[in-house]
Amino acid sequence: MKTQAQKRVLSQKASMNLQCYLMISLQLIGFLVITVYPILWAARLAWFSYDGVASNTRFVGWDNFVKIFTQDTTYWKTWLTTLKFAVFKLPIELPLAMFLAVILNKKLKGRGFFRAMFYLPNVIAVAIIGLIFSSMFDYFGIINAWLVKLGIVNESVDWFANTGTAMFVLVAGAVWNTFGLNILYFISAMQNIPEEMYESARLDGASRTVTFFKITLPLMGPVLQTILLLSLVGTLHTNDYVLVMTNGAPRGETFTVMSYIVSKFVPGFADSTANIGYGCALSLVTTAIMASIAIFYNKFSAKLSDMY
Repeated sequence: MKTQAQKRVLSQKASMNLQCYLMISLQLIGFLVITVYPILWAARLAWFSYDGVASNTRFVGWDNFVKIFTQDTTYWKTWLTTLKFAVFKLPIELPLAMFLAVILNKKLKGRGFFRAMFYLPNVIAVAIIGLIFSSMFDYFGIINAWLVKLGIVNESVDWFANTGTAMFVLVAGAVWNTFGLNILYFISAMQNIPEEMYESARLDGASRTVTFFKITLPLMGPVLQTILLLSLVGTLHTNDYVLVMTNGAPRGETFTVMSYIVSKFVPGFADSTANIGYGCALSLVTTAIMASIAIFYNKFSAKLSDMY
């Protein structure tokens, strides 16, 4: 037989559990409605031909997936563009963020101001950043005006008429948008390193370069692994930024894989006759590829968490 005190304790625990579930209920409902349901909806339609009209919907089985791997060369070209975008962006963004983080981690005057300024682009909507950079690099934009005024070029450059220059603008805007957040990540990792480690290195006569590569970088390994993963995944998921900046120009050659799927198969962006079911199949294949990349990265970067 339970005593009165035990019953009271159980009642209090039940009440606290109920309060906790009520507090997270909105988030759970949002997760189910906004995330889980659309995923299941897309997964179901991947085996159908569907253009938004219910009466036109028909089951096609594996035809959508067969088409992806045997006919849709454009989709695989966008994957190549996405990987090129990542290869150009990450080697600039991460070393730059690391370099500035090392400087801002020191006791400098006004370092809080500079941290805020570097982080500021991250709070601006990606679409707005796309508009800013597309306007700056427009044929009649301020960049061309400066280049002509300084005598670097004789006439304005059509940045979006050439794949190389269009990719340069995309990379420049993307780096400006995200490197500030990585600076804060790196600073946080550095501040968790015990000061005694640096004092011992100084007593041993180690230079700053040696200290950085032998102490700072190894002890940042686990955080660095996460930062690299977040940067890689974020870059592969680049979508609305490309749609606003170039919309695939020139000739669709700057479409990343996500911007290609959205522009060609998502209602509101694509033509009214677009096969949404095929777009859902593309989304599933893309998800599988990105998951494979993440798994491969985790195995490849496992040593980063045990560098020291």
